[in-house]
Amino acid sequence: MLRKTFAVFAVLVLLPALVVAGQPNRNAGKPAQRVDKETLAVRLRAATRQRHGTGIEKSKTDRQDGDVKSFPHFASSFTVGGHNAFTGQTVPFTMVGFPPDSGKTATFRSVIVPLRMNFVFFGPGLDRVFEPTRAVNNIVASPLFNDAQFVNGTGQFVDQMQRATFWNKMDARRRWHVIMDRPRVAKPVTIEVTPEIGALFQISDDPNDLIGEILFDAMDSQIHTILQFMDIKPDELPIFVTDSVFNEALGYHDAFSVQNDDRTETLQTFIFTSWFSAEQLGDLLADVSTINHELGEWANDPFVNNVVPTWRYPPEDDPRAECSFNPFLEVGDPQGNGPTFDDFPTIVVPLNGFKYHFQQLVMLPWFADESPSSALNGWYTFPDPSSLREPAVYCQ
Repeated sequence: MLRKTFAVFAVLVLLPALVVAGQPNRNAGKPAQRVDKETLAVRLRAATRQRHGTGIEKSKTDRQDGDVKSFPHFASSFTVGGHNAFTGQTVPFTMVGFPPDSGKTATFRSVIVPLRMNFVFFGPGLDRVFEPTRAVNNIVASPLFNDAQFVNGTGQFVDQMQRATFWNKMDARRRWHVIMDRPRVAKPVTIEVTPEIGALFQISDDPNDLIGEILFDAMDSQIHTILQFMDIKPDELPIFVTDSVFNEALGYHDAFSVQNDDRTETLQTFIFTSWFSAEQLGDLLADVSTINHELGEWANDPFVNNVVPTWRYPPEDDPRAECSFNPFLEVGDPQGNGPTFDDFPTIVVPLNGFKYHFQQLVMLPWFADESPSSALNGWYTFPDPSSLREPAVYCQ
């Protein structure tokens, strides 16, 4: 995605103090828009499918010298199968972890940055502070960072998905793992949202039942500003979290390179994720369904530079299936962002008394048009292997 230029009014005042996101017109006001949950869900999916990071070129991410600082990642490729215009084409990719045949475990550190979203100057009774504590606590306690029961065994979500993907390509003793360490949680950062860059939506008959929106470029600008002032290690993944606030899209991940004083480069990656309760927007957008999408994509395309043949949204027998115009190996988009997203219900994974909702993600063999799939048991999707039985159909 080519990012539009955003006129940045952001001023960072000492983290975790206030980040001012716009110059307010104190007399403007902006009534909350009344929307039904189903309409808003469709709108959010449609907006999210257009949001992709700019990424880092492979000439930097696939280097093996000491001039680049990052977390463990490996480069490989697949050959497109099937009977199509791309059959036999070699497609390179870069993913997190050590090579699967190495049998080595990679452990990844992360820092969750809670974003306190302060909506001001929207009119009498409408100003609202959306605190991130509930969302952060739910994510930290989830199967993204803790062991839970999945269809292929007990473990964390990303590890279980990647092990299923490379089950027949990892070391003979199958010791290979991709583990997320327990995240550290930074102090909350307050972002002020005014009517110029945000909106409020009333999602029920209760006028106090509100969720917020901030413009994508406004949020992205704030994230880049915050990253400049935080002590983020080269091997650490920042995850920015809001509760009940989206940035036109539900979430996104991105990567960019930073020049260091010692002439090395840091490959900086990050994730933004919104969080909603099932009561707010239903099971399809509930709790970790957005961050499991983004974290899975970070694991499979961490630097947003894995380019594949442009694929169609599955399933092909749904009359709404269409070309995605998406040439990236983004494992969450095929079942999560297209017009057919409601064909794929979230999968409930219980842990410690809470029912977490996981969005369905496709696996590497789906993009490779492998038939049968080289993944565990011939799977194409996770955590429910039965949701897709066929690989990708490419746009012609």
